[in-house]
Amino acid sequence: MHRPQHDLTGLPAPFQLRNPVGVGSERREEPAEAVCVWSAGARGPRRLAYTEGVRIDMCRDGIVTAVSFRDVTEQQHQHRRVSALARTAATVASDSSLEKVLEAMAVEVQRSHGVAGIQIMTFAPQGDGLRLMGAAGFADVERFFDLLMASRDRGADLATHRSMSERKQYVVPGRRAQMLADPAWEPLHAYVSQLDWDDFVSTPLLSRGKALGALNVYVASGFQATPAMLDFLHSMAEQAALAVDYATLIHQGRLSARSEERARLARELHDSVVQHVFSIGMQAKGLQGIARRLSGPYEERLATVATELTDLVDSVQRDLRGVILALQPPVSAKLGLLPALNALAEGIERRYDVTVDLDIEALLDEGVGDADLREDMYRIVSEALHNAVKHAAPTIVRVVAEVDRERGVVRIDVSDDGRGVSAVGAVGSNGFGLVSMRDRASRWGGGVFLTAAHAGSGTRVRVELPTASSRTDQEREDSA
Repeated sequence: MHRPQHDLTGLPAPFQLRNPVGVGSERREEPAEAVCVWSAGARGPRRLAYTEGVRIDMCRDGIVTAVSFRDVTEQQHQHRRVSALARTAATVASDSSLEKVLEAMAVEVQRSHGVAGIQIMTFAPQGDGLRLMGAAGFADVERFFDLLMASRDRGADLATHRSMSERKQYVVPGRRAQMLADPAWEPLHAYVSQLDWDDFVSTPLLSRGKALGALNVYVASGFQATPAMLDFLHSMAEQAALAVDYATLIHQGRLSARSEERARLARELHDSVVQHVFSIGMQAKGLQGIARRLSGPYEERLATVATELTDLVDSVQRDLRGVILALQPPVSAKLGLLPALNALAEGIERRYDVTVDLDIEALLDEGVGDADLREDMYRIVSEALHNAVKHAAPTIVRVVAEVDRERGVVRIDVSDDGRGVSAVGAVGSNGFGLVSMRDRASRWGGGVFLTAAHAGSGTRVRVELPTASSRTDQEREDSA
């Protein structure tokens, strides 16, 4: 226990004697081992396993009972951590909802000895960039990420970012005191003061050498991040990364199955229904020929029916072609997002005699969106370009894309030198084109913002979208 004898003399013993035994070596029965809690000062409470021994006659001091004991604090902590790992592994295997898995994992870690609070952030298929997917200990979880970004914008040093970018565990002693003393962290001062903690540990979630997020632990005051605790956090981070990988595989499997089903439907429509409709059209044209050769009261009636049938067949064929086209892989999937945008810009330049300047190399990043998200990026930019050339009479339209990796956000600006936002403000802010763009962006947790491009002239449409999908798999299926 590392305390001098004079500090212990006279203190009440933590051992509750349950089975008195005889003097000397005579025992009435073999005593069982029990566990008690001993407050050991700065080291925090310790758990002691003890066994009652023999009673010894100390003459002047009377009869005392000898007790043998051992410190089992870390052993019990380790048992709890192993149990937490087992429960977490079972949750990963049984639940396909990533958010529920990470929430359950956060609760398990927070139960561990010496943990005041925990947050799990990740770039997940269902996450809009780096977002909080599991937490325990803190209240008002929804506001945390916004407050963290506000602190970052003020120049705060993010240990989470270092942990992920360098792909190694970071331990920051005295982190709470540092944060409260630094004005850059002012947006989070009230938030981090909710709990009694001192040190901070950020452990990256690693998969195939790539950081998928971070597991952040706030170590309770009076405790330290021991090697056993750090090993436990590494193990839990591995479980979290496994859960993210598992959710990604499920998501990709569903996308692949849906794509294959759409392709099958397109083939069947083209090979069967379209051919039948074409045959009906040929029969209708035959009726028109027959009507022209008839005379009498049936000529006009037959000609009218044949004409109506021909028109109906033409309408059905147009609708079928539209359905088949919609079932085909999207433009950005067939060509790639950048080639599709380049082809779009070239087409607009030819038709409208306007210059379209593209600076979109940032979209080459493979981590920028899945197929559905990249298709919506393409559709939003297409709508913004067409709105500009149709309504603003510009001579040049610029499209600039950049990726904010810390926030996990893709920013695309479509700006022109046309009539300006004031000219389109009254109708453009509520027009169908802008509503369509906003609907597409909101599906992913993003936004579309209309502002002036320059002082007095031009319009800028800014699109902000996550680098990964924020919709759940069920929401994707409902909108497909």
